[in-house]
Amino acid sequence: MNCRLLVCLCALVAVAFAGEADVLDLTDSDFSSRVAETETTLVMFYAPWCGHCKKLKPEYAKAAELLRGEDPPIALAKVDCTEGGKDTCNKFSVSGYPTLKVFRNGEVSQEYNGPREATGIAKYMKSIVGPASKDLLTVEAFEAFLKVQETSVVGFFEKESDLKGVFLKYADSQRERLRFGHSSAAEVLEKQGATDAV
Repeated sequence: MNCRLLVCLCALVAVAFAGEADVLDLTDSDFSSRVAETETTLVMFYAPWCGHCKKLKPEYAKAAELLRGEDPPIALAKVDCTEGGKDTCNKFSVSGYPTLKVFRNGEVSQEYNGPREATGIAKYMKSIVGPASKDLLTVEAFEAFLKVQETSVVGFFEKESDLKGVFLKYADSQRERLRFGHSSAAEVLEKQGATDAV
């Protein structure tokens, strides 16, 4: 009985820390270089004693696990503002915990005001990476795009036009809420009966 309990506890600990290995633990000495390694990085500035931080940490670790293998890559990192990251936290005017910021190519891009649970964090971060609308160049790409169980909007355009420009601008403004795709490929337009699209 005791052996089984020990095995169960070990399994629970392994599951609890699985995602933590995916979160970069940064300090003042390596922050700049490590954040610049990935095009998009979400950084959590925290204090170990903070209750909100303690609640967010397992969700954050799970989100990092969910984002593992994304293309383009998305990194999740954390900085302890009470120990090795004090100067970094001061540099980015962190005054409350947790504070989350999105970095692009090593520079602050925006404050993170998205969800605070794992799937929401992962979905939000995927929505802000890469183009707002995926260019669907083949029928196979179009069909694969539709297989994802998320609300999606697809625009069909026979040629470059103002309407396509408006569509792409709208996609950029709504990318956190919806998935967007577009196609000008003749085979996709034909298969969808959209050959008269503007």
